[in-house]
Amino acid sequence: MTQRTYSRRGFLGAAVAAPFIARGATKELFAIGLVADAQYADVPDKGTRFYRASIGKLGAAVEHFNRTDLAFCVHLGDLIDREWRSFDEITRPLSSSRHRWHQLLGNHDFDVLDTEKPRVSERLGMKWRYGSFDHGGFRFVVLDTNDVSTYAHPSGAPERAAAERELVRLQAAKMRQARPWNGGIGAEQLAWLDRELTAARKSGQRVIVFAHHPVWPDNDHNVWNAPEVLAVLDRHPHVVAWLNGHNHAGAFGERSGLPFVTMKGMVETAATTACAIARILPDRLVLEGQGREPARELRFRG
Repeated sequence: MTQRTYSRRGFLGAAVAAPFIARGATKELFAIGLVADAQYADVPDKGTRFYRASIGKLGAAVEHFNRTDLAFCVHLGDLIDREWRSFDEITRPLSSSRHRWHQLLGNHDFDVLDTEKPRVSERLGMKWRYGSFDHGGFRFVVLDTNDVSTYAHPSGAPERAAAERELVRLQAAKMRQARPWNGGIGAEQLAWLDRELTAARKSGQRVIVFAHHPVWPDNDHNVWNAPEVLAVLDRHPHVVAWLNGHNHAGAFGERSGLPFVTMKGMVETAATTACAIARILPDRLVLEGQGREPARELRFRG
């Protein structure tokens, strides 16, 4: 299916959340584009995953985003499914974007040769594996939920050995997210997150967190140490939204007034896309879902 053909089919009749804004009393500050789990590979379809179709779907999403003034766009991890050469193909649709794209690291992005694993973040144009940036009075925090994992580090690396031991420990404790396709946030990154959120509060900024793996609601796909991550978030009520991918079925939950959105995977289904424009208002975030991604209104706590 060509990109142009998919563009006509994929967005025809897509749900849009514009009525939410019409009812609101506050003015939009800015908007961003969101995609999760394009997961491209030049391999046959498997089950509900249509790997090659992601080229057309991502291209159509870029066309859709190009018609709107956006501050930036984000892909929430798993740009590829496997093989280094997949990066060359799936990044081509992004070249026609008039917006800046921020990439996150996903577990499948590391499904490459061991010698290539240390270069994945650089290949995605990332200056760091985790970090933050500011826009429009908000701080956007980008996490690396593959920090402690059995797949993101080469064989023989001490980080991989430590992750393998941690996975065994979590499995013995019957943690439902103790799966080899999930990962954890290491102690160093967790301490950084706490400091980053504290700095944002002192600067009078609210925070939106981007991650690949979810932490809420409870699910087989969650970060290994989700309870520890949630404990950090609990100390910072100016964190107003958590957005992630990884679980292709999507999910939503609210905890202590904080909304957690798992976006649906773009790679799923043959002829329906999944992406969204998130409109940021002073008191809420409005998701205009396209294709399988539903429309939502997320009220900010505090």
